[in-house]
Amino acid sequence: MKNNKNLFVSFEGPEASGKSSQIKLLAKYLKKNKIPHIITREPGGTNIGEKLRKIILDKKENISPSEEILLLMSARLNHINNIILPALKKGKIVICDRFADSTFVYQGYVNNFGLSKTLDLHKKLLNNFLPTKTFLFILNSNEINRRLKLRKNKNKYDKIDKDFHNKVIRGYKKISKNNKRFYTIDATQSINSINERIIKEIIKLND
Repeated sequence: MKNNKNLFVSFEGPEASGKSSQIKLLAKYLKKNKIPHIITREPGGTNIGEKLRKIILDKKENISPSEEILLLMSARLNHINNIILPALKKGKIVICDRFADSTFVYQGYVNNFGLSKTLDLHKKLLNNFLPTKTFLFILNSNEINRRLKLRKNKNKYDKIDKDFHNKVIRGYKKISKNNKRFYTIDATQSINSINERIIKEIIKLND
């Protein structure tokens, strides 16, 4: 496997879709094969980003969709400048648990700030910086709710609400339609099967 100096990969999808588990498996593979990489997340990734994450995801914080989007954009810009770009320049593969697509879907589409307005903000403030490839995990709302009931630590988006999760799924399908950046995965498949597909795609991207 060659070293690609511009391989930035994000993992996206609704709550409880298995993204984090797959990121851990991918990291294990990359480490075993001595492939330079970093694992990061959004919101978060930096000291400032992690502080803003607590505010954004706190159920008790009463912030408007507009305020939330601007906090996310600020955290993301800090993340890009201090973590993502330096890692890419060093030839590392960057693996990110959520990125801009989450903002497009959750704040822009689901929270009704406006998808086109959110996309425009990303272009203006972040120079339309996007991943090379996005693994999009899709599963139905019944399965999401079943998995969330087993989750101990929940944030404000981990709610048992079929309508909410259905809208999230519709949002992801809308932004990924006819977009080659997205690699859609049926999140109900076995963990090993998904892991194999992801590794094959990473190898292909890095050759």
